[in-house]
Parts: sequence; structure tokens; C-alpha cells
Amino acid sequence: MPISSTLSARLGPAPAPSPSPAPARWSPYARPSEPRGAGAGGGCAKASRPALRLDSATARLLGPARKAPVRRSSYAAEVAAPTRRRLADEKSDQKIDPKPAQTNRKLNQEPRVQESCGGFAILGALAGHTEAITGISMPIGSDKLYSGSADGTVRLWDYNSGKCVDIIKMGGKISCMITQDKWVLFGIPKSVEAWNIQTGVKLSLQGPSGLVCSMTIKDEMLFAGTGDGRIMAWEFPAKENNLGPVAILSGHERQVISLSVSATRLYSGSLDKTIRVWDLKTLQCVQTLYEHKAAVTSVLCWDQKLLSCSLDKTIKVWSASESGNLQVTHTHSEEHGLRTLFGMHRVGKTPVLFCSLHNSNCIRLFDLPSFDERGKL
Repeated sequence: MPISSTLSARLGPAPAPSPSPAPARWSPYARPSEPRGAGAGGGCAKASRPALRLDSATARLLGPARKAPVRRSSYAAEVAAPTRRRLADEKSDQKIDPKPAQTNRKLNQEPRVQESCGGFAILGALAGHTEAITGISMPIGSDKLYSGSADGTVRLWDYNSGKCVDIIKMGGKISCMITQDKWVLFGIPKSVEAWNIQTGVKLSLQGPSGLVCSMTIKDEMLFAGTGDGRIMAWEFPAKENNLGPVAILSGHERQVISLSVSATRLYSGSLDKTIRVWDLKTLQCVQTLYEHKAAVTSVLCWDQKLLSCSLDKTIKVWSASESGNLQVTHTHSEEHGLRTLFGMHRVGKTPVLFCSLHNSNCIRLFDLPSFDERGKL
């Protein structure tokens, strides 16, 4: 179709036809999907691939298309891992209570000895009593541990498994317990109950007008400190049941909460802040010690010495002078009041003194006679 001269002048000259591209040469390094570009600045462009079309039957068989998983570098995985762990920890904190993990320990597992505990290890906890535990004992030849409580019950625990195998109701608050050979003795209001675990014999010793607070045995004589400040004495084992005391020692003004005995002397500690020394032959008081400033909670005979502790936060060591009377030779001070003293001999080593602290849930361990601290329980 002819174009007028005016329109031809506006459109300008016609562009020259571009030369046809040269046929591509085969090369082992060429990608069949990416044809070689024309010219030096042309670069390479990807050839578009036609979408894959499937018939309806094949599409139903394969299901919907899935995206290929995105691969991350090892560095990216390391960076993302703490975030995933943190999120998992936040969720686990809301649902998981970490406490049960601490109670899965079995008694027959090998304990880990801790130096801070003076070389001792905790094997486990025996739970069951509903009030304060006032005494524990293990008679000779028995595989049962006996525990008495202010809840009025005695529990028997299997030595190997730690399980409670029996519960015995005593009919009153148990204030103290001791063991003598095959006998287990319990102090309850107005009586002392004694059980022979070998023969099954049970004795009930009458006489106290109130609570029995402490007990000790020496040369077939049972002594019991009571809540009214007196000390009852019975022949033990008694020949008959329900027998009364053969002697009553009077002198303390308040409860006698601790008793200890040596070869010739009986020592009693009381809430009246004093320690009384009694001759075992005459059952007469031969000396009264007034050095403590608060209730004397425990007395302990140790070789030729007497140890005592008090709510005045001190442990005192007593030795006999030339006249035979006791006098203080050492005083150890604590930050808390003290409740109970217990000693343990070790073959070839120094003895260990256990001291329970008042309102502290702690037991201090000391080497004797230096009082060097070994640790805490």
C-alpha cells in the first residue's frame, strides 16, 4: 500500500532488518534450556518451560502438588536452633513440673557422697507421719526401722526398700523413744510402753502424771524424765505388767527433757536451765550446774566428759575437777539455739559430734575434741 510523502516524513526511515542469528554450535558445557545470548552485552536468559499438564486420572492419583523443602546452610541451622529450643523451653515450663524428677531416686541406688555433708550421703526420705517425729530406733537383729511421732503412731519401715510395712496407733502423743537390746520403748502420756521384738512381750510401766519427755537405761534400771520435773525409775525388764516406779527423783522445777548416764552418775537436763547430777547408788542429787542461760535441751556422756547444749546457742564441755565436781572446760558458740547432741565413734579416726539446730532444719557436724567443723546435713 503506497504511503503519502507527508506521512512518510513523520514516520522516518524504515529500520533495517536485523540479521538472523547464527545457528548455535553444540558444546558439552552449553545448557539446552538456556540458548547462548547474542553479542557481548546480551547475557544469558532462561528459557521458559511449558507447564506440565496431567490428565485428570493421573492428577487424582498423585494428589496436590507439594513444595520442595528449603535447604538451609549449616550456619543457618545453628542460628535457628537456639530459637527453637527457647520456644520449646517456654512451652515446657508451662506444662511440666520439674519437681517430680527429684523424687524418682530409689533407695537402692548408689548414693553420691558430698564433701559439704561431712562425708555422709542422703539415701532417701521416708514420708508418712503427719506431725513431728520424736524418735527413731533400730533394735539389734531387726530389719525394721521404728519411728514414733506426735501424731500418736509408730511406723515400721523395711530397712531394704524404705517402705512402710506397718502403722500402730499408741492412743497418745509419742514424746520420746529409745532402744535397749531387743526392746523398743515409747514415752506417752502417763506411761512407758515397752515391746520386745523377739518374743512379742509388751509391758506398760505406770506412774507418770503427765507426759514422758526423756528416757535412759542403766544396769536394769529404766529412768524417765516427766513433764512435772520428776524422774521416775523402774526395774527393767519388769517382772510384771503395769508396775509402778521403784523410786522418784525430785529437784527440777520444769520438764526434764534430756537424760544421760555414765558408770556412776545420771545427768538430767531441764527447761529450768539447769543440769542435775545424780548418784546411781543412792539416787540422790550430788551437784546442780547453772552455767546455761536458757533451757538445757540435751546432755551427752562422752568418755570421762559431759557435753550439754542449750537454747542459749552454746555447747559446753564439762570435766571433773580434783574435788570430783564438774566444771566447764570449753564452750562452743553457735548462731542458733541447739536441740540435740549425738556422738559417733569411728575406727582409727576422731569421733564425730552431731548437733541439731533449733528452727534451722540443719545438723552441724564437728570433730571431737577439736570442734573443727566437718559439714552440714
